[in-house]
Amino acid sequence: MKTSILRYNVIIRKENRTFIAYVPSLGISDFGKTLEEAKRHVREAITCHIEGLIKTATEVPPPDAEEYYISYAEIPVPAGIKFAF
Repeated sequence: MKTSILRYNVIIRKENRTFIAYVPSLGISDFGKTLEEAKRHVREAITCHIEGLIKTATEVPPPDAEEYYISYAEIPVPAGIKFAF
């Protein structure tokens, strides 16, 4: 059977001692104790999700057209400020 490679962007963030991996295009996420474990788990979740869509004859969302790079910015602020949350 011929196969195609689909590429979906994954956003991974660290929350306490866990890494959360989120796939915005598919609306799914998974986690792991390490970065590599989170990546592996989310690949498995993507595969399971796509297989389920195929079995139910549901359209598969198109792969992401562009790569995204997400970073963070550190900004100095006065100590003791109140945050909105």
